[in-house]
Amino acid sequence: MTTDINKVYKRRTKKPWNYQGRRLTVLLLPGDVIGFREERRRKVFTAPISWVYSKVVAQTVAYERAERKKKRKLKKMGA
Repeated sequence: MTTDINKVYKRRTKKPWNYQGRRLTVLLLPGDVIGFREERRRKVFTAPISWVYSKVVAQTVAYERAERKKKRKLKKMGA
């Protein structure tokens, strides 16, 4: 069961994302906005959830196409 976002929800990642050992805080904001902030930093980077979703889908499709192309190339070289 899902609910609408009416307040700010904050969650912190388990692992650090960079060499400085800082984890990310992910914010789900009302108005279908997602925000990211480094641990112990004030600057929040926000984007519409629909935009983030479309970018993730595009990246996944590009990766899958590259993998298929690589397999076809290897198969063609071996034949």
